[in-house]
Parts: sequence; C-alpha cells; structure tokens
Amino acid sequence: MERFASVTGELDTLVDSGRLTGYVCGIRENGRSRIAAGGTRSRGGPALDEDAVFPLSSTTKPVGGVLALRLVELGILALDDPVAILLPELSAPRVLTRPDGPIDRTVPAGRQITLRHLLTMTAGVGWAGAGSPLTDAMSERQVAPGPYAPPMEPDEYLRLLGGLPLVDQPGRGWHYHTSSDVLGVLLARATGATVSGLVAEHVTGPLGLADCDFTADPDRIPTCYGLGPDGGLRSLDIRSMFAHPPRFESLACGLASTVADYLAFLDILVDGGIVLGPEYVEEMTTDHLTPRQRAGAEGFIGPGCGYGMQVEIRPDGVVGWAGGLGTIGYVDRRTGRCAAVFTTQAFDVPGTADALDSVWALLR
Repeated sequence: MERFASVTGELDTLVDSGRLTGYVCGIRENGRSRIAAGGTRSRGGPALDEDAVFPLSSTTKPVGGVLALRLVELGILALDDPVAILLPELSAPRVLTRPDGPIDRTVPAGRQITLRHLLTMTAGVGWAGAGSPLTDAMSERQVAPGPYAPPMEPDEYLRLLGGLPLVDQPGRGWHYHTSSDVLGVLLARATGATVSGLVAEHVTGPLGLADCDFTADPDRIPTCYGLGPDGGLRSLDIRSMFAHPPRFESLACGLASTVADYLAFLDILVDGGIVLGPEYVEEMTTDHLTPRQRAGAEGFIGPGCGYGMQVEIRPDGVVGWAGGLGTIGYVDRRTGRCAAVFTTQAFDVPGTADALDSVWALLR
C-alpha cells in the first residue's frame, strides 16, 4: 500500500537522522493487519523486530474503558452508582477551595463520585497543575499521575489518595489520569478478581491477544529512552517493570503490548465485536465533556476534540489515545481502519512527537 510505504519511509528518515531510535507501526482493516519495524532495539544494537513488546503507558486507558463497560453490560456495575459503596476511602471527600490552593482549605464534596465520573476523568481526582500544593502532596505520597504504576498495593494507594482532597467537585472539571487507577481498584473490588484476571477474561482472552498483559518477556522489550538532564538520551528501566507481576495492576498505564495485539484491540472501538455490545461502544466513543471540562482538558486533547470514556473523540470520527512513553493507537470508526505507532522513546525526546503524528497519515 502506497500510503503505508510513505509513512514508514518518513519514520525511517527520522531514524536515519538520529531523531528516532526505533519504531513499529501498523494498520488494520477488514480483519487484516500490516506491520513494519525500523531502527534498532537499542542505540547501536540489533534491528527492532515487528513482534517487539512495548510499555503502553497511557495507551492502556482505552483497555480499562472497555473492561469497565463490559462489567456494566454484565450488570456487575452501573454507570451512575456511587463508587463509595466499594471504595469507602472516597465516601466523604473534601474539595479544594481552588485547584492551586493550600490542601487544608477545603469544602465538602457536593455529590458522590460515580463510575461515569471515573470513566470520563471528571471525578475530581487527577492532575492539579505543575507546582500546586496538591500535586506536590500526591508526589510525596507516590500517587501522582505519571507513566508508571503506583509502587504499592491497591488498598494502600486508595488510603493515601483518599487522605487528600479532590482538586475539583465531582462532575465539574476534567483532570487527567488518576481516575483510571481508581477505576482498576473499583473493578477488582466489584468482582473479587485481579485486574489482570479481568483483562484476560473479558478483553485479551476473547480476542486471543497473547502479548497484551501486565507482564512480558524482558527479552522482547526494546530499550526505552527518555530525555536526560544533559539533553541527551537516557535509558529507562522498563524491562524490570514487566518481568514480574506488579504490586499495582494499573489501568492508567500498566500494560505492555505488541503493535499487532493493540491493533486487534482497537477493532473493539468500531462495533464491539465479540467483547462489547455496540450500545456500550457508542457510550464509550461519545464526547461527554461540557465546555468547562473541555477547557480543562486543553493540552491533553487536540483542538476541537472531546473525550469519551477513556478515549479522545476527534471531530472526524477517529478515537483513541497516546502514551507518554511513545505509543499511540487510534481507529476511524467510519471506515474501521486502525493505526498504531509504537516508538522506543518517551514523549519528551525530540523526534518522538513527529513519529507519533504519522498515525494520522496511516488512517487516511
């Protein structure tokens, strides 16, 4: 396909110029995938293979959205029930009087947090802005938003998070990331199962995705790079994170996958396939943001875009999400064409954004 060859050629140019270490990209349509790889597994190392496994970071979130809606479809949870029934740590939250204010200046929450709030990032938990007292407090407790799973057990995570105020009233603003980690704890408590068990039972198992999981063979994971303090590349310790089951199975950022498996997952967002009823796919891929929430999401979603349930909603019918460690996956729901670009370097490395932007050309 001429378009695919053109895009891989542009990615190879980024590799040749030294702006990209390695990539795997692919498209999927009518049940068939085409995948290509370029660059190396590490700087000066062997060529990168098409079946390499990448940390998804935030590209995990759409998987969490599908899983949660499957449990709603099964009647295990309801979108508008208070989560405090299962998460008593969030039963009586306090709310900052202003998002950048002191964490001891709060008022009671005016309503309970619901599953719908978690799925749409409007629960009042999440990114409170760089340098704000709440962000600093979350960082001190190791529960702040980031590309890695919290380094603790889920109950401890909820205890620490629940001891802090919300950044906004539930249902009022849009605040990134943390809702997805709370979501995972909710789903596990609702079912008595592990998050990994739920993902396997309801998503990856039915789809036959052998390489989308919370653990991975370290030998299949390429070296991932971030930006070092000197402006050069520094390797990130990704392999060890996936070598053993994590203490916290994060639906915000905890999965690893091949491009092939992620493309097959994206098919769900067209009509649900064997995983999810079409009415629930519509719910997930409908923009749920108010104008105020959309303003709060600026910088996270593109101009003119909205947010559904764990996915960005673009005006042209394209939905999906990207991850801070250099992955992106979207699907055009009108045509059924899926596209993904996974790289070996984080978003802060020059060249990564250019590589990820090639996903739009793959979808045309």
